[in-house]
Amino acid sequence: MNSLICSDAIAFYRRTLSRFYVTADALELSPVERAVGLLEPLHPQVVASLDEIPNEHRNLRSIFVTSFRGEPLAPCPGTRLHQCCNYHTVDLYAGCPLGCSYCIMQSYRERTPVTVYADPAPAIAAIRRQALDAPDRILRVGTGETGDSLLYDPLFDVTRRYIVELADLPNVHFEAKTKTDWVDHLLSVEPKGNAVIGFSLNADEASAEEGKSAPLARRLAAAVRAVAAGYRVAVHFDPLFRLGDLNQTETHYASVVARLAAAVPAERIAWISLGTVRYPPALRDHIHRPYMLDEFVVGVDGKYRYLQRERVAIYQAVVRTLCSALAPVPPIYLCMESEAVWRRVFGATPQSIPALSAIFDGAFVRGVERSERREEEG
Repeated sequence: MNSLICSDAIAFYRRTLSRFYVTADALELSPVERAVGLLEPLHPQVVASLDEIPNEHRNLRSIFVTSFRGEPLAPCPGTRLHQCCNYHTVDLYAGCPLGCSYCIMQSYRERTPVTVYADPAPAIAAIRRQALDAPDRILRVGTGETGDSLLYDPLFDVTRRYIVELADLPNVHFEAKTKTDWVDHLLSVEPKGNAVIGFSLNADEASAEEGKSAPLARRLAAAVRAVAAGYRVAVHFDPLFRLGDLNQTETHYASVVARLAAAVPAERIAWISLGTVRYPPALRDHIHRPYMLDEFVVGVDGKYRYLQRERVAIYQAVVRTLCSALAPVPPIYLCMESEAVWRRVFGATPQSIPALSAIFDGAFVRGVERSERREEEG
C-alpha cells in the first residue's frame, strides 16, 4: 500500500514498544501484517486474549492487537446533566503513552497494554446502518475516546478504511482526533468524503501539561498539510486552562487563535469545541501540577471543574477571539457543559443556535429528561 509514514513515528514505536501481542483471529489482518513489517525485529506473540499477557507486561510498553470487541458504535459517554453534542465513538486505539497530566487514562490505562482493534468492519457496518436509517441527520463519529486516533495509525493504517468506506455517505462526518502531527499517511487517501482531521490545540504556556504531544507549531503545520490534501479540520481547545488572570488567559489563547487563523482558512474548519480542564476524583491523586492549586468545585456529575463564573469568563474570552479572527465563523460549541453555562456564554442553548442546530439535532442532556434538568452552580 502506497502510504507515507514519517521516520519520527517509526522511531517512537521502536523506542516505546517492547512487546507485541496479537490474538490468532487478528494475525492475518492487513493492519497486523503491516505493523509486523514495520516493527521488525519485534515479533508478535500469539495469545488467546488479554488474560494471557503476563501481569508484568500489562503496561504501555506492550501492544495488544485483536479483532473487533464490544459495542461497534456508541454515543459519546458525555456527562450527566450536561448538554450532549450528539457525537458517537468507535473503539480503534485504547491507551495512550503521551502522558498529558489531565488525562483520565492515567488513572487506569497505564496498567494495561495499548490495545488496537484491527478489524474495523463491524464498526463501519454499524455506522452505515445508522446513517442510512436517518439520512437527513448528521452523524459525527470519532475514534479518539480511549486513545489518540493517529498516534498508532501510521503503524496500522486502520483509519484509511473508515474514510474510504464511509465516503459515499453525505451525512457521515468521520473524525480522527489527534495531538500528534502524524497525518502524512492519510494525505493521499481517496475518496475522502466528509472525513475530518481533528487537532487538539493549546497555548504554548500549557505545553508542559501535554507530555509527549507534538508542539503547537507542528500540529498547525499538520493541519495545513491536511487542508491542502482536501480534508476539513476540526479544532478542540480542550482543556482550556486559566493561565494567570483572565486578561493573561485571553492573551495566551488569542495568540493560538491568531496562529490558527493565519494557517488554516476558516471555511475549512468543520467545527471548534471548547472545554475547560476537568477531572474525576479517581484522577485527583495522580495530578501533581501547579494548576491543581486553582480553585475547583465538584459538579453534579462528580467531576472537578473551575467555578462556573470562571469557566464562563474563559469561554466568553475565547469565543470573542475566535469570532474576531475567523470569517466565516465555524460552528463553536462547548463540551460537557450545562444549559446554564451555554446561556451565559452564547445567550441560548445549542439547539436554538442556527450554526449548531444540525449538529445538536436530537441531542439531550445526559442523565435526565428535558423536563427534569436544572441549572447548577458547578
